[in-house]
Amino acid sequence: MECKKFTFKEKLSETRFLDDLDFNEEFKIYVDCPTSGGKSYYILNHLKEREIKAVFVVDTINLAKQLSAQYQIPYYTADHREDFNSSLIITIQHHIPKFESRETVIIDEAHTLVTQIGWKGSTIEEVMTSLEFYKRIIFLSGTPVTSDDNIFKGMQVLKARKEIPDKRELGFVPYKDLAGGIIELCLFARRNNKIPVISLLDKSTLLPEVIGELKKRGIKRIAAINSETKVIKKEGQKVEEEDKLIVKDMGAESEGDKTDYLSQLVNECRIDAEVIFTTYTQGYSLLGKNYFLVIAPGKNRHTYVDIVQMMNRFREDTSVTSLILTNATWVKEEDSGIYNFPSIFDFLKDQLTTGAKKRMDELVKITKSTRKLKRQLKLQANEFDQYINVTREIDHQGIAFSAFKKINYTIYEQLHRMNKVLQYYNITLCNSGLESKLVLDCDNEENKENNNDNNKIDHDMKKQETLKAIDLFYKSKQHETTTFMGKEYSHPVLGVKIDKDSLQYTVERTYKELLTLGLQDEEIRELQEQHLHNTKKMNQVIACKKIRHSTDPTLITFRTLLLSEFKVGERLTGDEITERMNKLLVRNRMEKMLHNNAVQYFRLLFHTKEYNNHGRSYEIIETF
Repeated sequence: MECKKFTFKEKLSETRFLDDLDFNEEFKIYVDCPTSGGKSYYILNHLKEREIKAVFVVDTINLAKQLSAQYQIPYYTADHREDFNSSLIITIQHHIPKFESRETVIIDEAHTLVTQIGWKGSTIEEVMTSLEFYKRIIFLSGTPVTSDDNIFKGMQVLKARKEIPDKRELGFVPYKDLAGGIIELCLFARRNNKIPVISLLDKSTLLPEVIGELKKRGIKRIAAINSETKVIKKEGQKVEEEDKLIVKDMGAESEGDKTDYLSQLVNECRIDAEVIFTTYTQGYSLLGKNYFLVIAPGKNRHTYVDIVQMMNRFREDTSVTSLILTNATWVKEEDSGIYNFPSIFDFLKDQLTTGAKKRMDELVKITKSTRKLKRQLKLQANEFDQYINVTREIDHQGIAFSAFKKINYTIYEQLHRMNKVLQYYNITLCNSGLESKLVLDCDNEENKENNNDNNKIDHDMKKQETLKAIDLFYKSKQHETTTFMGKEYSHPVLGVKIDKDSLQYTVERTYKELLTLGLQDEEIRELQEQHLHNTKKMNQVIACKKIRHSTDPTLITFRTLLLSEFKVGERLTGDEITERMNKLLVRNRMEKMLHNNAVQYFRLLFHTKEYNNHGRSYEIIETF
């Protein structure tokens, strides 16, 4: 892999490397240049001025609209198809296959082809397949993550850096209570005439709780940047899904009171609020020098790529120290082992590739067909099987994603290791000198008893409402009669379209999920009446029913592993259950569970007897 290095003072266009590319010939290049280095500016203007037919691909609809407005270049999405035939067009990853005849594609934020396969795998696989049709490919990224996938083979790497790199600082702030820490830092930013941008990946009850506290403190203009999956279905065409940014006014007192923050973000790259919350890290920019970033990890921690992306989101002021709320410790270790990003990634990736190749060689010797290989993968599960496709190819994207996740787990173990990784991106982790000791009133001991009483009342009321909704659903679930060939056939009708936020929609959705698994109405209704008022428990029940009944290959494999791992008569502690469950989940490329969740799933899957002598344990009476 050939690598060329360039330096520039202000913008990437100073290198003029595009002048050396012949857009009549085939080429594949990867441009590694820090965010705010002017990659989009240089590429789009070059293509536009020379009237080169190409498609420029970004990762969100919002960014496509921002670039379109900024450079006066048409964009294409499922609900904006008018400019399909334009010579130069901007679109999102989902639509890459539609433009293969152009033969030239530019993939912006190319690292997402690795870092997002955990939740966007099918779309990214479609992208990788479609790229085989293009003759000229330019990958762009400010946070490079590499893969040994065939699509990256034979490309030329261009590393472009500023002669004097932008230096940024990330100051850590210890906290006792995450919500309290967010409140304190919002007030701190306000005293310094800054708009705090709180990067919060958790979408739990934390957000409304914090917003309520901010309103009590006189902060009214609050915006929240989030994403939603927009599903578009047109007659005669398949369903299309696109992730779209949404920006809500969370401080407005009424519907007619709301500021159009989304329009501000798209057209002006700014939001005129007192506090901004964001649960999204990709695909938008905030211009101006009056913003102040706070990274609040919550239960879903940011990856190092998320941290870099968020810090580089604010391109016009690199001098202000961003903050990260943390309950990790700074433990200075000896510099033994591999710490910095490029070498740690290569080490982990190569290690996984070596193991996967060895495992594949073993399987090839004993399996002569695809079906036998599938059977072997089920019977003798190996930690490297997750990286081997049934077509006897190594899943290099899966290996790269695993290495990416392993680095991320490492950096959250202690701040010293996070510092080593971030240094690669010219980000220094430092002690901010701040510490949050604020604990919100609702968490204080004197309020716990009142909260418990209120929670019990709320719980009972919610259960009664849920039971009424379930009863109404089954009473109104009519059957239509259709006559065919002289005979009458009866089939259920699940009613008209219902608001997705309503309880009735939840009843219908869970009914459909369980019905497709082969459960009968009586059993479904019993499960709904027992658990539907507890969303978490209901989701666990559905997940366990899928493990038992689903025909999905991944779940079949996991089911086989569970039945081979846990035997009737075994008596296990909660820690033993958690360890074994997570071992199987990792093997099957699924997310690990926390201790309480693992034990809860175990008890839902297996019929057990509980013992409390010298610590709680569970004996398996019957498997499923």
